[in-house]
Amino acid sequence: MIGFVLAIILGAFAGLMYGWLIQPPAARNTDLSSLRGDYKTDTVLMVARAYPDPADAQNALVVLKELDPENPLRAVQSALLSAQQLGYSETDLKALAALETRINALSGAQGQ
Repeated sequence: MIGFVLAIILGAFAGLMYGWLIQPPAARNTDLSSLRGDYKTDTVLMVARAYPDPADAQNALVVLKELDPENPLRAVQSALLSAQQLGYSETDLKALAALETRINALSGAQGQ
């Protein structure tokens, strides 16, 4: 019985050392657009919290373009809907709605 337990421990140790030291997995570059929907919602909320001032709307837009390069406003609107469905707090929903307003105003100003 001792030999069996020792073999299991030795095998687990050897497997971990092989995976960590000898042949670790290669790092992969991914972008924000590949995130799962709830993580995208969290990312948009973090942007809303990081750039709460209307003067920071351009900085927020830069980050949001990484989520949806074609239409960053769509990323905010989608996050707002997801946040409502997932039961985010009223404070979070207000922050997302304010971000949507700022990005919408910025997009309208840039389109003119």
